[in-house]
Amino acid sequence: MAESQSQIDSLRGPDGHLDRAAIRSILPYGDEFLFVDEVTALTPEEVVASYTVPKSWPLLDAHFVGAPIMPGVLMGEGMAQAGTLIIRYNLDDHQKFDVLAFHIESARFTGPARPGDRLDYRVRLIRLRRRLARLEGEVQNRGRKIVAVRVELAIVERESLLKQLSTASES
Repeated sequence: MAESQSQIDSLRGPDGHLDRAAIRSILPYGDEFLFVDEVTALTPEEVVASYTVPKSWPLLDAHFVGAPIMPGVLMGEGMAQAGTLIIRYNLDDHQKFDVLAFHIESARFTGPARPGDRLDYRVRLIRLRRRLARLEGEVQNRGRKIVAVRVELAIVERESLLKQLSTASES
């Protein structure tokens, strides 16, 4: 078993789930941009997770005023965040890396998510190479698939990324 797997497994609750606090300790996101509340299953090949769309959220109030819906791109982001957990679960020293969007192969949005809805993510790891992972997943709302996505995520060393960002901001 990879070192990261035992590290992450140690964060599971008695029911085997990862709660939001455990997820925050794995993913480098603040609360405002974390779209995964709970992980109910995590293996080296698949993750099953969920997120409840906040009932009160200024972003939603501004997205289709009077008829708030969660932006599709953020539902895709939530699915990618869930997928990032699989990648980190498979990486040794996962804290030394960041996982970034690289290529969206396909994305299909077929239904909305409204405030208070629970989104269920199911993501499969198709291929993991040294610096690139291919994932496919879906988002369901009330048992209906509303998003289907195939993505490639880049795996980059955090120090290298920070240097690159620092250099870019100095330009």
